[in-house]
Amino acid sequence: MILGYSTRNLRVAHEHDDLTYDTIGMSLAPVDAPKPEGRWHSVNESKVVGHGRDAFDAVGYALMHWQLHEEAGFFVESPGGVVRAGETAAAGLPVWFMGVTAVYRVVKVVDGPNRIGFAVGTLPGHPARGEESFVVELRDDDSVVLTVRSFSRHAAWFAKLGGPIGTSIQHRATKRLLAAAGKAATAPELLRPVIR
Repeated sequence: MILGYSTRNLRVAHEHDDLTYDTIGMSLAPVDAPKPEGRWHSVNESKVVGHGRDAFDAVGYALMHWQLHEEAGFFVESPGGVVRAGETAAAGLPVWFMGVTAVYRVVKVVDGPNRIGFAVGTLPGHPARGEESFVVELRDDDSVVLTVRSFSRHAAWFAKLGGPIGTSIQHRATKRLLAAAGKAATAPELLRPVIR
């Protein structure tokens, strides 16, 4: 939807709606797993954003409190400000002289000692149909890696009409999220959250 319809109103209006796709969890499946049937646009971007347990904790906290999305330029409306499975959230992203809003549900949460993140699925009112995941990992070599994966199709008329422009916006947003994770990993210790 075009901005102007507030993200809060959008979230509330769609919080009981069904997802707009069937293959829940597809963005968290192993990379070599079979892809969903039909034509889907996919994104699979990973970046080393830091090193060590402190960087992992800082990025994980920022991710699970929507701070990476906000740092990347999104306006996020979430009931508690913390990612929770089953929760409906909405986001707005300024784009040129207007903006785009989207509504989605947190369909899965990943919460392990060295891996944390979540996947969101689209609801009616989202310009696309599909799923996107955001997972940060502390790997054996001590590197902290954020991976953004998605499978989507255009759903809204303006997304279909804009085609490659929508895809370009999605890629740009992904790059901004990865950059935000790098900032969170290297934030001065004073600004890092206490999560232990």
